Amino acid sequence: MVEDARMTAVEAAPRGERQAPGAPPPFVRDRGAGGDLAATLARWMSFDLTRPLAFAVLALLYVASRLPFIDNGYGTKPDAWRIALTGYWLWDRHAFYPSRLPGYPIPELSYAALFNGSWIATNSLTIAVALVGVWFFARIVRELKLPNPALLVVGFAFMPLLWINSMNTMDYAWALTFILGSYYFLLRDNDLAAGLMLGLAVGSRLPSAAMLVPFVAYMWRSGKRDEIRTFLVSVIAVAMVAFSPVIWKYGPSFLNFYDAKVGYRDVIRLLAKDSLGLAGTAALIIATLVSLPRLAKLPGDFVRDKDVMTWVLAIVVAAAVFFRLPHEAAYLIPLYPFAYLLIGKYFQRWVLAGAVAIFLLSGFVDFTTTTHQVSLASVSRVRVGEGMLLSNRNTQRAQMTFTRRVENLAVPNNSVVIVGFVYPEFAVSNRNRLSVGLLEKDTSAISQLSDKGKTFDATRRITYVWLLTWQDFEAYRRQGARIYYTVDADRSTEALYGYRPGLFGGTLIDTGRTPSGEPDTNRTQR
Repeated sequence: MVEDARMTAVEAAPRGERQAPGAPPPFVRDRGAGGDLAATLARWMSFDLTRPLAFAVLALLYVASRLPFIDNGYGTKPDAWRIALTGYWLWDRHAFYPSRLPGYPIPELSYAALFNGSWIATNSLTIAVALVGVWFFARIVRELKLPNPALLVVGFAFMPLLWINSMNTMDYAWALTFILGSYYFLLRDNDLAAGLMLGLAVGSRLPSAAMLVPFVAYMWRSGKRDEIRTFLVSVIAVAMVAFSPVIWKYGPSFLNFYDAKVGYRDVIRLLAKDSLGLAGTAALIIATLVSLPRLAKLPGDFVRDKDVMTWVLAIVVAAAVFFRLPHEAAYLIPLYPFAYLLIGKYFQRWVLAGAVAIFLLSGFVDFTTTTHQVSLASVSRVRVGEGMLLSNRNTQRAQMTFTRRVENLAVPNNSVVIVGFVYPEFAVSNRNRLSVGLLEKDTSAISQLSDKGKTFDATRRITYVWLLTWQDFEAYRRQGARIYYTVDADRSTEALYGYRPGLFGGTLIDTGRTPSGEPDTNRTQR
């Protein structure tokens, strides 16, 4: 391991100042305590974590770090509870409705097999899948012979946004693991396996198909133009098989998704606060500025080095997919491993170590604001507070508390309650007590089971829904039902359907809190 550290130092030395193979690196020549500490840290950062025992230790730490967080529900996003609703519907009704279009069949059907084990089972499955992704990433770093491999792998494994999405019932970790598997097999010249892996990624999240651009470019640059056909056929074949249950039910209309404009301030918030945290974003900017002399080589390397070209193209297409529909910071997840490879090559060791340390710390402690809005006024309210990881856990708990408040609402018989944001969670939590069904079958609905779903209390004739179209609202009023709605449902109904329930006889329910536990927002206060 000392030799590994020395060789890394030799490779990093400026041209004309390379060290002799047997000479200690510059940071070891100081025999004081500082030099010894630097040498020790350098050896640890250069360790090969793909060794069986080393990876076993990493895996234990990885799993142990997730266990305290997995008993807080399926996730903070309604999409996680939609996946649960899909699984339970498949068990109870023997019919498959995707959690939302265009469908995420591989994780949805895999989770469905475990739903009798509740969210601990499904969240644990995500941890296992994500851990395989860490293994692929570690192998990729080894194949590419990048410096500081242990630092890169640990930074990737414990990145806060990846950490959060490695322990919920969502599809992001599945797609990322298969994308990494595809790239790894490309590096190993196994084109068929690479194609199968990318096909699984597409079957987990359709936007993963964008990775065809960098991966085909890699094969082209590698002189493997004849093998591209095998790669493409295997991707398409696996993806078509994965999507066949969705296509069977929806036909060509399965290619549907929630397409809504996002304000630029929300995009800034996602990029700054929800992807790296404010401290992590600042660390990345500073590290990039410090590394500009090294990064100046990037354009030339893009032309000369097929690996660098692949990383840059992967980052570009992942960013393009995000900016096309920037609803969630998690849409950026496919970008992370390739960005890590890039900074691993161009950031000097201690710059990289400092940036990674702040990235990881921002999961627990970060700069936050007292307002959710992004504005000049919010800058003056910056304070030290919870990081992304702790904030996510508290949001999950607050949403579960809010759902219980909705369950205990005192509304009269023959009523309709427009629940809003937490309807999928409400439906899943009450599936054994109430009847979960459909308002109507509508193949144009993005999420049939939630957008057009209902949970019905037959004893008191109370119907709970996410939102109501104007036509459904009017139909219930004609039937004499009293209509109640939450603050969140009021905003969402106006945004999606163009009317406010309170202006047409609806009654606002004051639960005291909203899904995040805050009085005026359904998001965290990060």
